Amino acid sequence: MLAILSIDFDYFIDASAEQRDRYFLRGGEEIPRRRLGSLWAERYAAYPQLRGIGVVEQFGLVKQFLGALNVERSKVFLSETHRAIKCVIDAIPVEVPLRIVNIDFHHDYYHYYSGGDVCNCGNWLRRVMEERPGTQVKWIRREDSQIATLEGDFPFEHTTDLGCVFQERFACVFMCSSPEWSPPHLSGFYEELACALLKKSPQALASPGARTAGG
Repeated sequence: MLAILSIDFDYFIDASAEQRDRYFLRGGEEIPRRRLGSLWAERYAAYPQLRGIGVVEQFGLVKQFLGALNVERSKVFLSETHRAIKCVIDAIPVEVPLRIVNIDFHHDYYHYYSGGDVCNCGNWLRRVMEERPGTQVKWIRREDSQIATLEGDFPFEHTTDLGCVFQERFACVFMCSSPEWSPPHLSGFYEELACALLKKSPQALASPGARTAGG
């Protein structure tokens, strides 16, 4: 079984669901990238307390874990959007059994999509399970993460115990920054995780050679 560690940086933001609803942007990846800066600037102006939000206490432990992971560089993928993990998974032969451990504030098993864009950052896991129903899933969530889906509660294993991840081994790691859900003053923390994962300096991470996932 091929084990994939999936990480959405929004998990690490030390903000409750209520604070996210109040302070963060309205909308999702449909927001044009060119508008993110000005829209976040408006939120900072309206809610100065937003700049006081940091990352969760366990951030350092995860950074240490990623730095110690022994994963081939070609199996490490970075992206802005979580939808890009579908491209990574689609490249794996369908007969290979998968286990996905997803560290994420959201379960990403939602139904919604618009037009013909059937896979997005909020439903990629549903698309994977439709195509690979035997996939094992474990969601590492926050205490106040929404667990509801249209069919009822999230139907796969889920836990708030982040430490359980440290006991697993992974053949592939995917991590996304989710700039629509992550205040830009925290972007340096995402870069810290990426540098730990890639065993690179921040300068090297910013170079064209940094590996990314398509989508």
